[in-house]
Amino acid sequence: MIFKLIVISLLFFVNTKANTFSTSIGICNLEIYNGKIKNISEIVELIKFETDKLVKIFGIVNKNPYSVFITENMDEFNNKTKSYYPEWGVAIAKKNPDKIIIKAPGIANITYKKLKQIIIHELNHIYIFRLKYYNTIPGWFKEGFAMYTANEFSFSHKIEISKYIWSKSILPLNQLININKIPLQQVKLAYSESAAAVEALFFYYGNSILIDLVQNLNKTNFQKSFLLSSNDELIVFEKKYQEYLKNNYYWIILFSSPKYIYIILPIFLILGFIYIRYNNKKILKRWEIEELEE
Repeated sequence: MIFKLIVISLLFFVNTKANTFSTSIGICNLEIYNGKIKNISEIVELIKFETDKLVKIFGIVNKNPYSVFITENMDEFNNKTKSYYPEWGVAIAKKNPDKIIIKAPGIANITYKKLKQIIIHELNHIYIFRLKYYNTIPGWFKEGFAMYTANEFSFSHKIEISKYIWSKSILPLNQLININKIPLQQVKLAYSESAAAVEALFFYYGNSILIDLVQNLNKTNFQKSFLLSSNDELIVFEKKYQEYLKNNYYWIILFSSPKYIYIILPIFLILGFIYIRYNNKKILKRWEIEELEE
């Protein structure tokens, strides 16, 4: 009887150990399909690698336990979230206790590659939760930062921005404080603009701007952190950001559909012809000068 209890205890310990592991931001509990599937080693390694990278690049944060749930169905997803959640969402990161809840690829209609991107995205939120002045961070920075590190800013997002620039309905950054409250039809735009905002930060303030901002958020609120990191007021950046969108995304919509090729191609051909003709004239002129000099 005693031997049987020891064996059961050991099995329980092994199973528990298999579902929890140490990372750079705390002990992680990974649960896949309500515990029906044991840890997939690739996902465990992904979580370890990405949390290590965050700490190495952006700095040490408090180590607190957190969970990652990949849910089997909508009932399990809703049970884990237990709060209002936008209908367009595939995943959510929540505080107190820190946890990530993700819809399974089958019910979210996503690929395994996309699932890994989502895990990276949400791990960034868990990391940001640990900053002292987290509550002062606007939604556009939270999502833009997560999209940047998860490499989610696609050409499709850039086309979305271009489309709204042409229709003169781009959302100003001060309307992207809480992205969860954005209407469904503007959700992709909101995420696209958030990613573009981070790209604009690099353009105007250099490659270390994100590191400086994140580290300053352990000292003071977002507005003051922004000033310390960029030497610009946040309102100044918001104006620069609007210019950045127009300068970098205005014409991208022309590449969004094959029908535009018939417009673009002749323009490129004409410009190419003009350039070649101009270049040939320059070469001929140089030859004439060389002959005269001889």
